[in-house]
Amino acid sequence: MQREILRDLRAIGCSIKKHFDNSQIKKEFERVSGTHGWVILFLAENEGKDIYQRDLEKQFGISRSTTSKMLAHMEQEGLVGREKVASDDRLKKIVLTAKSKELALKAGEDRMMAVRKLTKGFTEEELENLSDYLGRMRDNMKN
Repeated sequence: MQREILRDLRAIGCSIKKHFDNSQIKKEFERVSGTHGWVILFLAENEGKDIYQRDLEKQFGISRSTTSKMLAHMEQEGLVGREKVASDDRLKKIVLTAKSKELALKAGEDRMMAVRKLTKGFTEEELENLSDYLGRMRDNMKN
């Protein structure tokens, strides 16, 4: 049973990656990697909130050095900016640029299409259960 679960999760992950790799938005913004896209979507979903590097580390389960390198690359590409916070000069919040806001809008539409495709035929109760199960699996893997 466990092998089937891992195989199925891997296959679903590969299908999701293939969807986004072949999507129109990916073709329009060839230089934006998948991870950068997820970060842009996260920032767009949390627009109006102060988001810092540590929030991205926690959200995506990536190390401080990886996050720092990723943000530096995203800044070079004009996808994010870092702004000082009035309450603490050491902190810099991560903000979207106009370029990434446009990308977020189009990517959000593509993401919703993928979610509809993935969840077709599921009841609300099944979706709630699935979300719970996946969250528990993610938590189990952290321990």
